[in-house]
Amino acid sequence: VKMAAAQPRPSNGQHLDPCDYLTGCWKRNLEWRQFGGNFKRLRGTNAIVVIEEYISSVKEDGTRYLKWSFGRGLKPVDLRFGYVMKFNAGLENSDENKKADSTAIEWQYCGHLCSGVFQQNTKVYVLNFHLKTSTVVITYRILDKNKMAVCIVEVDGRHTPTVQMGNMYRLDPNMYSTKNSDDS
Repeated sequence: VKMAAAQPRPSNGQHLDPCDYLTGCWKRNLEWRQFGGNFKRLRGTNAIVVIEEYISSVKEDGTRYLKWSFGRGLKPVDLRFGYVMKFNAGLENSDENKKADSTAIEWQYCGHLCSGVFQQNTKVYVLNFHLKTSTVVITYRILDKNKMAVCIVEVDGRHTPTVQMGNMYRLDPNMYSTKNSDDS
């Protein structure tokens, strides 16, 4: 995976491009708890998340696409395709010369249309997966230029409902490599 180095991100008072912020390599650490009752701890997990710009043949003003992949390492062989998300920024307010306050997000997962939003004022992404037998709601809150808080609520008819919470930390792909990584 070849990625550009992380670019400085605006502070909370400035407009932030939601696609530019997400693009890169991330390490996600989550603690899983039972959703309900005494919220019994179930397990902890770690994953690599790689988010890359995706070039679509469909060109629309204000629209960008990001490809999400998940795995145990940064090499392509260690990653599994997740989905491609379409980000559609709202129209700019020409009267105040301000960017839109929210960006609509949509994608398909397991054949189901999913939706989300990025809220500029709170720096929060909310992603909704409404599938045939389950519902997953993921919230990413930007903490700083290299860190997000994550909360995932997952409910389905076959498994114990869970709440997963933790953080995602931006990785420098040049620093996060194995000794013999010449094939990436």
